Order: sequence, then C-alpha cells, then structure tokens
Amino acid sequence: MNSLSICYLPAQWLALDEARRSESVCVVIDVIRATSTIAAALAHGATGVRPVASVAEAEQLKAQQPALILAGERHGQALPGFDFGNSPRAMNAETVAGREIILTTTNGTQALAACRGARAVMTCSLLNLTATAEKLRALGAPWIVLCAGFEGDFGLDDAIVAGALAEALDEPSSFTALYRSVRGDLAATLLGSNAGQELVKIGLQNDVPFCAEIDRFALVPVLDDGGVLRAV
Repeated sequence: MNSLSICYLPAQWLALDEARRSESVCVVIDVIRATSTIAAALAHGATGVRPVASVAEAEQLKAQQPALILAGERHGQALPGFDFGNSPRAMNAETVAGREIILTTTNGTQALAACRGARAVMTCSLLNLTATAEKLRALGAPWIVLCAGFEGDFGLDDAIVAGALAEALDEPSSFTALYRSVRGDLAATLLGSNAGQELVKIGLQNDVPFCAEIDRFALVPVLDDGGVLRAV
C-alpha cells in the first residue's frame, strides 16, 4: 500500500474502511478558498478556527459565544449577518489577531466534518504546502488527502494542490503530472477552474492569485480534540 492516497471527494473518504480511516492522517484541501482562509487567519494571529458544516450550527455557536468571529459563505457569497465571508485576504492581523473564528463554507468545512475519526486532521493549501509536507513526515504515514471538490463534483483546483503535495512528499500520484503541467501559471489555472469561475461571477476573483501563492506561511492548521484548528 502506498503511504499516500488521494480522495477527490468526501464521499470517497467515507467509503473507506473505518480501520483505514482511523489509522491515517487526513489532509483536507479546499484551495479556493477555505483552507487558504484558515491558513491566513492563523498566520495573522487568530487563536483558532472552528469549522462547522451548517449555517445553523455556526449561528448557534455565535449566539453562545458572541466574542467569536463568524465567517462563512454559500456558493461563494458571504452570508447575511456574518462578520466575514470566506476571503483569505480579509484575514489580517487588524481583524483576527487574538480571536477565534467560526467558519462554515460550501465545500471545505463539509470535508473537514467528514474526516473526523482520522488519526489526525489538518488542512493544506498552496500557502502552507511545504510546512504541511514536513508535518506529515513528522507524524508518519499512512496519509490520505481529501479534496473538498466543487459542490459534490471533482475540483480541478484541489487536485492540482494534491499533486503539489504528493511531489513535496516524493510520493507517486497521477495528480503530480497535473500539477507540473500548470505550475508555471497557477493563478490563471486556478482562476479557470469551476471554483475560480464562481468567484469571477461574483466579483471576488482577486482572491485567486492570493490562493495561488506557494509557501507564504510556515504553519499547519491541525484539528485539536475540541474541534478547533490550531496553528502548529
């Protein structure tokens, strides 16, 4: 068995044998934009990011803990009454330092909810690619990458990042060739993906070049026992 496996949809992860899931480190990728937003928030001083699957759960947590920042989107659009949408560019020190964030998104937080029960859970984006590979080596195999996909379908953008991570780990993957074929212009390729085009439609395309930066941050968001992603 290879040390690294890649699921390109949460349904593939859930179809795996429970014993295999429990022995593996699960790495969630939703490069446009959830895992990029999480990395940016923690890099700029957020104390943690609490991913939740549903809008109702996010609103309930906010009601119980008003000091928490409420962030999220559905189909790219910021949610009414939320403090922020899902833009990594909005996660700066002035807005998030010293505070915990509740985050709910169309794809990324659904994937995070699916992979509970793994030996460890972390998130990866291009922004923290090398740091993720180093953390995976430290934790030891087996590793399973879970691509969030795009509204229940294959997401080209996440597959590219999965290929980049496989290359960083020196592990065989069909997605590595995909990454190598487009790495000369990652921003344009990500912008052309379904997720990128969704942002174009709503005028948020400037998030994509930010998400396409490699190794901007040297941290890894890891899910703790309380269900909060912390920087390590």
